[in-house]
Amino acid sequence: MDEPFKPQSLSVEELFGNKDALYKIPQYQRPYKWEDEQVEKLWDDLFEAYQNGEKNYFLGSVITARPAEDERSAYLDVVDGQQRLTTLMILFCVLRDLYPDLNAEQAHTEIRTVDRETIDDAIMFKGKSSRLKLFTHRQHQSDFESLIIHGHTSTLNKPKKYEIRSDEEPKYKFINTAVILRQKLETLGATETGQFMNYVFHQVQIIRIDCQHREFAIKLFQVLNDRGLDLTPADLIKSFLLEKLYKRHKEDPETSQLREEQFISDWREMEQTIKGCDINLNDAFILYEYYLLGQNPKKSLYDELQAAFKDQDPNQVIGDLKRFVSTYYQEIYEAHDTQIYAFRYLRWNMYWKTILLTGLHTGYKEMESLKKQLNRFYYLYWLAGKTLSQIKQTSFNLIKWIKEQRSMAEISDELNKKLSADGIVAQALRNLCSEQVASEPWIKPLLLIMEYNATDQSKLAFIELSQDVHLEHILPVKYAKYPEWGHISSELASKWLNSAGNLTLLGGAKNIEASNNPFAVKMEVYQGKGKYDEKNEKVTAFAITQQILRDFEQKTFSREWSEAALKDRWQWFFKELGEILQIETSTAQAAGQPTQI
Repeated sequence: MDEPFKPQSLSVEELFGNKDALYKIPQYQRPYKWEDEQVEKLWDDLFEAYQNGEKNYFLGSVITARPAEDERSAYLDVVDGQQRLTTLMILFCVLRDLYPDLNAEQAHTEIRTVDRETIDDAIMFKGKSSRLKLFTHRQHQSDFESLIIHGHTSTLNKPKKYEIRSDEEPKYKFINTAVILRQKLETLGATETGQFMNYVFHQVQIIRIDCQHREFAIKLFQVLNDRGLDLTPADLIKSFLLEKLYKRHKEDPETSQLREEQFISDWREMEQTIKGCDINLNDAFILYEYYLLGQNPKKSLYDELQAAFKDQDPNQVIGDLKRFVSTYYQEIYEAHDTQIYAFRYLRWNMYWKTILLTGLHTGYKEMESLKKQLNRFYYLYWLAGKTLSQIKQTSFNLIKWIKEQRSMAEISDELNKKLSADGIVAQALRNLCSEQVASEPWIKPLLLIMEYNATDQSKLAFIELSQDVHLEHILPVKYAKYPEWGHISSELASKWLNSAGNLTLLGGAKNIEASNNPFAVKMEVYQGKGKYDEKNEKVTAFAITQQILRDFEQKTFSREWSEAALKDRWQWFFKELGEILQIETSTAQAAGQPTQI
C-alpha cells in the first residue's frame, strides 16, 4: 500500500536540481503576493544564517501533490510554499544575469561550488523545461517567463508603489522582487555573493512533503500550517470544488476543460466584484456559510462548506456564489438607502449582512419592512448595552425564517417577544437618558440617522464615521472660561453637558473652531463666517445643526443656549428617536432632562 505522503529533507540545490524537481502553481492558488517586507525578511533570514555559520538552516516546508487532472505529469502541484519557491527562482535568474561568471575560478577545483551551470540547472531542467511554472493565470506564466525566466533582470526598474500593490498585475511583484534581490547582490559583490550562494545551495534545508493526492495534501496543509501564509479557507474551498469538478468529468476531458474554464472565469469575476467593496473573499464565504446553515457553525469554515457542497455541482455552486456576492455589491454596498446607511454603523455586521443577503438572494417580498425591523432590533440591543451572545441565536433564526418565507407580521411578533423578554426598550431608554451619552459609541451613529431623516431624500449620501465628522458640544466643555456662559450654573452644566440635549454634528474644521467658544461665536462658525470659512461662507452641511442656527437667527431662545433651549433639543431628540426606532418615548420627553443611571 502506497504511503499517503513522503517527507524529504532537501538542500536548495536538491530542491531545484533533482530530476523530480519540477513544480507548477495550480489554478486554485492565488498569484504571487510578496512585496518588499516579505522579500527583505527572506533575504535577512538567509544572510543572517550565513553570517552566523549555521551548519543547516531550516527554511520551512513545501507541500506538493500529484496533479489530479494529469497523474502522469512530471510536474508537482505546489499546495504550500509557492511564495518562497517563486522568490528563490527569481533569485536564481537575477544571479544568472548579474554574475554570469559566478565562482568561475573555483568551479574546477571545488565540487560544492555553485557556478553558472548550477544556476542554469536550477532554472531549467536540461535546458528545456522550466523548473517552476505558474498556472494561477495564463498571463502570469507568460509574464514570469518573459520578464524573469527568459528575460534579463538587470534591465528591470523598480515599479511604482501602486503597481506593486495591484493584485491584478503580479508582474510588478515579480519585477519588484528581482530589483530588491539585484540590489542586495550588487551590494555584496561577486566574491561574497559566490560564497553566500555556496551556503544557500548546500546548507539551507527545506522539507518537501510529497503527497499522493491533492485532497490529502490540502488536509495536511491545514493540520501543519497555522500561519495563514499561502492558502486561505477560500483557496481551500476553491481547491475542493475544482477537485470535485475533475472527478465529475474525468471520463470526458473536453467537458472537464470547458467546465474548469467556466469555473475559473466565474471565480475571478467574483473576486473582482469583492475587490470593489468592503469585504474580502473569506468574509464572503462566511456570509454564504451563515446563509446556507441558518445556524451557528459547529466546525471550521472549510469543513462546513465542504459538507454543504458535497453533493452539488461545482459550477452551480460557484455560479450561485457569484450571484450572492454581486447582490451584496449592488444592493448593500452600493445602495443609496438610509436603512442600509444605518446598518453600516452597527456592530455584529456579519449577521445583519447575512440576513439582508438572504432576503435579497431568495427574493423575499417584504424587504423594506424587514430592513426597518432589523435596524430597530439591532440598534435597541446596542443602545441597551448588550453583547453578541444576546442577539446571535435570533440572528440565525431570522436567516431561517426568511428562507422559509415567513411573513413580516410573524417575524415582527417574534422580535418583539425577544425585546420584551430581555427588557431591552426600557434599558435602552435609561441609557439614552443618561447624563453621559457623549462617550457612548452609538451616539454619533444615532445623530447621523437623525441627519438622514432631516435631509432631502434626493440629496442623500452615506456619511462615513471618519475623523471629519465630530460630536459637537453646543454648551462647550470649557464654558466657564467665558463670561457669555455666565447664565449656566455648574449644577446645570454637570447635568446637561454630555447629554443628548447638548449634542450635534459638525465637520472637522468647524468643530475645531467652534469647540470652546461663546454661543454667538459658535453660531458664526455654524453659519460659515468663522475665519476658516471666510472664502466659502458655507453653512454647516448638517441639517440637525442648522436647526440650532435657525433658532438663533429667529431669537427663539433670546439667542442664548439656555436651559429652555437644552430642554427643547431634548424633546426633539426623543421625538426623532421614537419615530426612527418605533418605540414610545413620551416618558423620556416628559422628564425633560437627563438622569443619572
